[in-house]
Amino acid sequence: MQSQDRDLALNYAIAELRLSIAFITLHFLEVKAGFREDQPRGSDGRWSGGAGTVIVTRKDKTGDPKIDRNTDTIIDVVREIVEITNPGRGALYGVIIHTKVAARLRELNLPGIGRHGIEQSFSAGDLVRYGLDGSVRTDVILRDGRTAAAPIRAIWDLKTGNARLTPARARELREAAGVDDSVPVIEVHVSRGITVKNLSLSSAMIEVVIP
Repeated sequence: MQSQDRDLALNYAIAELRLSIAFITLHFLEVKAGFREDQPRGSDGRWSGGAGTVIVTRKDKTGDPKIDRNTDTIIDVVREIVEITNPGRGALYGVIIHTKVAARLRELNLPGIGRHGIEQSFSAGDLVRYGLDGSVRTDVILRDGRTAAAPIRAIWDLKTGNARLTPARARELREAAGVDDSVPVIEVHVSRGITVKNLSLSSAMIEVVIP
């Protein structure tokens, strides 16, 4: 029993160390990118300054004005975050983009999404603790109301780099959230320029796909 307790404590310590390293790295990249809490904002409340442009290469509409409006807002947030974040690749870059996008969406407190509709975990149709073993994580959920009991109207999945939303993943998200095919699973895919011969390619593309 004592051995199990020691193993559990060691696992928690390792997890906390990894999380600390991730946040330290995130802070370093923000400083390197010139991101500051006192950075000026535009009239719409978004950060101004920073390099890079984002091009929306494709945008599929659901025909539901509320869902499509939120897709536009999420794209705007992703564009904002990509433009103030140094180009990168791999899992860490994906974590940085997801973390910043989630924080900004919580600030906006969008109707039907709120602060709690961001980064949730589901299992067999039930909302569970975020990151629980065996659960399925969602990036953004839109509901018909602000309570956890309100019906789900749409699910957004943010992907970076080579990661893409597959039909199997869309099916997994729907099953975990307890919804059928009538609820769209919308992919927002971010592809950012990489550094070549010390020249940073500052363009980025956002592609929105609904499987």
